[in-house]
Amino acid sequence: MKVQESAAVQNWKAFWNFHLGNWHGRWTRYQPNGELSETFLSSRSFHSDPEKKNISQINQYFYTDGQHGEKRWSYSLEDHCKENGFMHPASDYMRGLAFQDGSAAWLVPEAIPEQYFPMELFLANKDIRFSVGMLYGLNGELQRTACIREMRLGLNHSIWSDAVELIPAWNVGNQWRGITQIIAADLARSRIQDALYMETQFDNKEYFFPDNIILRCPAKLTLNQQFTIDAIWLESRNKLKTIRASYGVDSKLIDVKLQNLSR
Repeated sequence: MKVQESAAVQNWKAFWNFHLGNWHGRWTRYQPNGELSETFLSSRSFHSDPEKKNISQINQYFYTDGQHGEKRWSYSLEDHCKENGFMHPASDYMRGLAFQDGSAAWLVPEAIPEQYFPMELFLANKDIRFSVGMLYGLNGELQRTACIREMRLGLNHSIWSDAVELIPAWNVGNQWRGITQIIAADLARSRIQDALYMETQFDNKEYFFPDNIILRCPAKLTLNQQFTIDAIWLESRNKLKTIRASYGVDSKLIDVKLQNLSR
């Protein structure tokens, strides 16, 4: 009789079944006002043992002045697979929540006073993925944002442009319908038929990155006030993906929602 896997193990496998391999792309960082801070080529490689119980990650950064940076981490099922997500070796308070199609969130389960609050949201389509990230400082102020556009090594053609400057605001439109998948803070999973939700709190900032990518996030995190952080990707004229992390008035994560929509 097959033993039912725990929600934590299912979450672990959802991420590593998709993201293993070599991802090459461009990393671009921005100031809170949208001004470009820096951009450089990058490589993120993930490799595992046959059972996917031990993972190694190597990040490489290739700067325009010829410098080269590198970071390495190791994950293990035993040490990093937690009941509220898998732990990032670089930060014991960050957790990963993953959907089967490669969409995922690295996030902090609870906003705490005098603690940095980073987040990275992934959306993907087979051998193409991107992530948007942001970092809030100890005072809750947004310090920077980032957009990382990647493709698997060996892909002959990338859909990503070389553009790095923010682009003028554009309207996503309406009449989008599809499926919303939900991962709750305890990793319980559900799905519903849904329409596009575009409501944002009044103080959210919008960043319109190249290649039809949008980030929506608060200008400042205020404790005991609910907030959401969204990544939106117009993949094609009739295909839209969104991923949203929602936090409650207690500053704790409620859930992460993934929408795959069409019109």
